[in-house]
Amino acid sequence: MHFRLSRRLRAVAVLTAVGTAGALTLTTPAQAIVGDAVAANAYSFTAKLDIGQGDSKRACTGSLVDAQWILTASSCFAAAGQPAYPVPAGAPAEKTVATIGRTDLAGTGGRVVEISELVSRTDRDLVMAKLAQPVTDIAPVLLADSAPVAGETLRAVGYGRTATSWVPDRLHAGNFSVSATGTTTVAVARDGGSICRGDAGGPALRERDGKVELAAVHSASWGAGCFGSDETRPGAVETRLDDITTWVEQVRALPGESQVASGDFNGDGREDVAAFYDNGTSAEGKNRASLFAFYSNGTGFAAPKKVWSTPGGFTWSKSQLTSGDFDGDGKDDIAVFYDSGSSDTGQVSSIYTFTSTGSGFSAPKQTWTTPGGFTWSKSKVTSGDYNGDGKDDIAVFYDGGSSDAGRVSSLYTFTSTGTGFANPRKTWTSTGSFTWSAGQVTSGDYNKDGKDDVAVLYNGGKSADGKFISSLYTFNSNGTAFDNPRKTWTSTGSFNWNASKLTSGDYSGDGRDDVAVLYNRGTTEAGVHQSALFTFTSNGTDFAAPREVWTSTGSFSWAAGQPVSGDFDKDGKSDVGVLYRTGTSPDGRRIDSLFSFISTGTGIKAPVKHWTGSVV
Repeated sequence: MHFRLSRRLRAVAVLTAVGTAGALTLTTPAQAIVGDAVAANAYSFTAKLDIGQGDSKRACTGSLVDAQWILTASSCFAAAGQPAYPVPAGAPAEKTVATIGRTDLAGTGGRVVEISELVSRTDRDLVMAKLAQPVTDIAPVLLADSAPVAGETLRAVGYGRTATSWVPDRLHAGNFSVSATGTTTVAVARDGGSICRGDAGGPALRERDGKVELAAVHSASWGAGCFGSDETRPGAVETRLDDITTWVEQVRALPGESQVASGDFNGDGREDVAAFYDNGTSAEGKNRASLFAFYSNGTGFAAPKKVWSTPGGFTWSKSQLTSGDFDGDGKDDIAVFYDSGSSDTGQVSSIYTFTSTGSGFSAPKQTWTTPGGFTWSKSKVTSGDYNGDGKDDIAVFYDGGSSDAGRVSSLYTFTSTGTGFANPRKTWTSTGSFTWSAGQVTSGDYNKDGKDDVAVLYNGGKSADGKFISSLYTFNSNGTAFDNPRKTWTSTGSFNWNASKLTSGDYSGDGRDDVAVLYNRGTTEAGVHQSALFTFTSNGTDFAAPREVWTSTGSFSWAAGQPVSGDFDKDGKSDVGVLYRTGTSPDGRRIDSLFSFISTGTGIKAPVKHWTGSVV
């Protein structure tokens, strides 16, 4: 239950906030600590939160509980007239900046980072606020795993108002005695300090045997002893944390962005879908990632299976995903082209391979690396069996800079040895101007010669009459290198490269791979997202003009979709799959859906949703 005191105090707290000039506003609650000034660098996990701008600016306090997450009060972010919790998931309604590890706000120490996302509890005044960049040089505070008990003393910390200052510039702390503990709240009374304006969400700490734990978060207070207050009632209410540590861990591990690939990962003849997720940072500041497989059952896909994850040491944002049967065993594997930083000899890139076991994947193995001189950020990755030996290779479309002739692009091939990859060979380079940034790359056997080729969808800019120009270039493999690219299609009407996402597969079942584009048709005045699917059918030497084989009738957001191709139903014709970001769950988890667009040989059926949910 909630205390009666908690409900009464919440009404009082709604009247308090700190503006840029220290004026009261009738918006969001905030409290602070009347107590002792904190010694330099003490409680460095404490964060000062500045929410909003101008006359509506207000302040709160929070605690760093992860390299990328602040724990604070939901009421800090509640809109005027709205309940203190829950607040909407996603980006905060107003710009919010966290200053962490700066005991004296007049100084320059610590870190200043924007808040990018909120994940709110639905049962108490509590929110997890995600930092736009991880803070790895300040140790997060540990969470208490047992509830405060009556008579226990907690140390409350905050940046807000003191007995003598309206807007202090230094962290303060004071002691409070626990009087009772409820289901979600803890009642405390003054014991050498007061909680005032400016510190909603600040930490109430258990200090024992030299160990500091976060036991609760400031929620509401009468404000006795605070500057400008005549209140004498010493009570305050804290939000409990000990019973929701699992939730905090779940939020810290929330999957973020994803990359998608397809392949027959279990060797049953039906192609599957894999998603590589960003799991943020660990409490120690290590980057985490996870790999999930959606196995095809012929008519749909099973729920995603976690086939690999790491507690730290693998950075999603430094990874480019691709897939192929790299060891020639009949089961497709996953590879990541990885940014390994720099050395004395230049930029270092690596390839990590997740080899399929049939029921999962082995841990990633570094199957190639360079001592320097190969730049990840200048690379776009694709894969295919370019030499026809039964083992898939990796190709990189590479930015070679500029020359007198214009922009230089190259193709490098990393030939599979069965256990790793040979050093890259430059198998094509442009002689005229060919702009790397204007290309999207994919692979397929477009001429049915048993060797995969590379295709580039190219941005040709705009014509004189304002039409978008796009072209397809094909780099045919000759077994040892790639022939100079041929323009195998170019738009006659307007076809916007920036509205296109590329994939390849044999959609007609004639043995020649084709190209498909998921296309952005924009948004209607009513806010309905419109998308389309185009196929470019190969005739062996060129591509036919694109046919619009599907157009959304309801809302289908191009920006939320990632297309892949594969024969999901084992009928000899490739289909299109789309991993689609559907939204966000009440606890802030990403919700995805998996759609398949099944090929009929002459067209594509309307998409069918086979799964929706959050990976765990």
